[in-house]
Parts: sequence; C-alpha cells; structure tokens
Amino acid sequence: PPLIDHDHRVGTGQGRKNILTGFRGGGRKCIVYKAGIADGSGFEERMAEDGCEVHAFDCTVDLSAPSVTGKKFIIHHWCLGFRNKTSFRGNTYAAGQPDENFVLKTPSETMAELGHENVGLFKFDIACFEWGLFEQDFYGNSVRPMQLSFELHTEQANPVCVPKTAVAGRGFAAMNKLFSKL
Repeated sequence: PPLIDHDHRVGTGQGRKNILTGFRGGGRKCIVYKAGIADGSGFEERMAEDGCEVHAFDCTVDLSAPSVTGKKFIIHHWCLGFRNKTSFRGNTYAAGQPDENFVLKTPSETMAELGHENVGLFKFDIACFEWGLFEQDFYGNSVRPMQLSFELHTEQANPVCVPKTAVAGRGFAAMNKLFSKL
C-alpha cells in the first residue's frame, strides 16, 4: 500500500511526498537514501520508525541543527551529486559558504562506501544537482533503486533556492528526454 504523506492542495510541494511501500518486502532489508534535508527531517524519522535503515545526505546542513541532531536515521555530511559546472553559489542552503567547503559523492561511490548493493527508496530534493544524478549515475550504471521520489528543478525554478545558471537549458525538452530514458 502507498504511504500517503502529501496533500497536493496544501503547501508548495516542499517536504512531504507520497511513496509506494512495496520496496520493504521480498526478504530485502529496507534501505532508504534521502538527499537534501535542510530544516525538515520528518520523512527520514518516519521511515526509520517504520524499521528502515535510513541514510540522509546533506553537505549544507549544520550537524548541530535540530533537523539532524538526536534522530533515528544516519546523517552523512556530504551531498549526492556531481559538481561539474554546477555551483552552490546563489543556493539559499549554502549561503555565505564557498563551494570548496562542500563534499559531493556519487550514489555509486556512496553505495560502495556504505556496503549497500541495493537501495529500496532513493528520495531527493537537491536543488538542481538531480540532473547530474540522472545523466551520470542512474543512466547505464548499476545504481537502480526500486523507487525514486524527487523534485526536478527546471528553468522555472525559484531563483531563491536554485541558481538560474544551474537550470539554464533545463526546460520542457530536457525534461522529456530525462523521463523517456527512465
């Protein structure tokens, strides 16, 4: 059965999402990766309370923040993604910090480091870095989560959260191409 955790009539789409819960069965250990925490970790807590091994990744969050302190999930102080041409400059979550402060690792590197062969659910809201995950790690590589839940930032993304340069050329055609490859 699905976990209905989001009412589309309320809010701006931040935080809560609906997911299918079938990835928990089949004798596999329930492993959840969540990239991008900011100031809300309710999803991570809920999945951990439901018995999943939850790994949260965010290189911009203060490790003493209430969203990650004393929680039932494991926090990793690195971001998932590829640096490429993408910069944290102009990103609200990284305000005032130079790009060099942020460690990025690919999902493949992360899975190898953590000793995971599979991930049941990979949920991410990573302010434009998601394009690199698809283009360089999900397509043609061994990272194949059973379920993805994500926000896709395009040319029309809020410039307060996502720098315009990071989503330039990421419009309807790019989105169509991305989804056709999934």
